[in-house]
Amino acid sequence: MKKARYTTPFSFPGAALALFTSMLLSCPASAISLPSLSGAGKSAGDAVGNAVSDGLFYSIGGGSVISQSPTSNSMQLLGLKAGINSDLMCGNFDIKTTVSNQLNGLTSGFKDLMGNVVQGATGAVTSMPAMVIQRANPGLYDMITNGVAQAGLSFDRSKLSCENLSKKLADYTMGDRAWTDSAVGDEYRDAVTRSGGDALKAEEAKDNATGEEGARWIGGQKAGGKGQPAIQPTRDMSKAGYNMMNNLPVNSNRSVPKNQCNGSACRIFSNAEEAAAAVVKVLGDRSIRTCTAPSQCQSGGEDNAPGASVAGTGFGPMLDEATKTNLETLNRLVNSRGTPSVEELGKLKTGGLAVTRGVIEALRDDTDRNTLIQRLAGELAMANTIETALTMRQILTTGESEPNAAAQKQAIEEGDRRVGSLDRGLENLKNEMELRRAVSSNSLLKTLERQEIRNSTNQLQQKDAGGDEKMSVIEQRSQ
Repeated sequence: MKKARYTTPFSFPGAALALFTSMLLSCPASAISLPSLSGAGKSAGDAVGNAVSDGLFYSIGGGSVISQSPTSNSMQLLGLKAGINSDLMCGNFDIKTTVSNQLNGLTSGFKDLMGNVVQGATGAVTSMPAMVIQRANPGLYDMITNGVAQAGLSFDRSKLSCENLSKKLADYTMGDRAWTDSAVGDEYRDAVTRSGGDALKAEEAKDNATGEEGARWIGGQKAGGKGQPAIQPTRDMSKAGYNMMNNLPVNSNRSVPKNQCNGSACRIFSNAEEAAAAVVKVLGDRSIRTCTAPSQCQSGGEDNAPGASVAGTGFGPMLDEATKTNLETLNRLVNSRGTPSVEELGKLKTGGLAVTRGVIEALRDDTDRNTLIQRLAGELAMANTIETALTMRQILTTGESEPNAAAQKQAIEEGDRRVGSLDRGLENLKNEMELRRAVSSNSLLKTLERQEIRNSTNQLQQKDAGGDEKMSVIEQRSQ
């Protein structure tokens, strides 16, 4: 399957950092109190109240980088209250019952064909072996043989219709039919191996396959079946991707030592379980079981229940949390004395966007530091969120390359769907940030510019009026 290529469309707004370097030590330190640490959900009104320069406030975007996330609550796990059989179990058909009913006239077919000629066939069949019937009444034997053959054809036709109907019904009712087919296929391959070459025996085993043995999944292990963990595509492929990027076994939960960490994945997440949990929190996931009868695959609790799913929160809560952390750290650094240490600066969540000591010193001397601190905290958090999101994207796409996952078409489709959701989330962050900056720099700044023009005009008029009064006084004295 061809992967969708993604090009990062971001150019990080550096307005706050540029302003810091230009506003160094020209203004005296202000005694204005710093804003309270109420997190990333600060309203724009709070920021305006603390701002000294309205022009500066709106030129850097007018408040937070993006609006507050719709919710910071963790998503609750949802499950199906009633199971739906994903297969009609056509193997439950009994050819002996089919033939018996045909010969006894319980189902239409042979009886309709032969009419009342075979009314006495039932007693003959039950009382005499086939050889005796053939010798005693060759005509009756031929009719019975034809009836059995017709019943067999009817059985095969009904069974084929059942299989087609079950597949069509599964397409309409269940989205995990492909996983069940994969598990049944594994059972059929095992049945062929055990049959010793007996095609009918293998076919019978296929008819009775239930999917309870599970499908071959990450690392070659079976999952989704009876007594097995559910298949959770997003979580499982994220774990595999993290481990593959760090040269660990695909199912490992081992942490990566700092001296062996080579990349952002192991720097942001300490182990595969942590990385998978973060990806699922943002993108969501669902639990897939392979049993044709859902009641047979209930192991593992609610998290592993057939059809259970959890929605992703998106990147809003992640951005809010990073902004709050940066606000606390920046306020602590600005209010403290002395040169900030590398360790203290390292506590900022910047996504690789370095904050130097000079920036902190410039903030200490700036009269508009409240506004700048809030905006800088948000922009640094945005950089951190984007780096984390792109790392998650690479983790998930790497997990799709795990051989057992790559062999499952439905797994790749699920992974691509989640990657598409991640890409849209990043695009939404970019669009909102640009829109808020454009709005704040248009009508709001224009309003302030017009006010400055009016103030300048009024000052000139007052100066002109003062000059006229002085000339009048001089003329009066000269008289």
